[in-house]
Amino acid sequence: MNKKCPICDGRLIDEKISKTFKRYGKEFTYQNIKAEVCQSCGDKFLDGPTITNIEREIREKVFEKAA
Repeated sequence: MNKKCPICDGRLIDEKISKTFKRYGKEFTYQNIKAEVCQSCGDKFLDGPTITNIEREIREKVFEKAA
């Protein structure tokens, strides 16, 4: 099934990407994240569980160091 980009209606394909998240005044870079990437506009989309896991890891790293 071909998925369409919600921004431009282009075709989405599965790729592994690198992404930097800025949280709590720090930067956290993740590599080889599963994402859907639009072949037309280049926007990248992560699924809910992936975002939830990354956010949890970031919180653990930040607050573990503070303890």
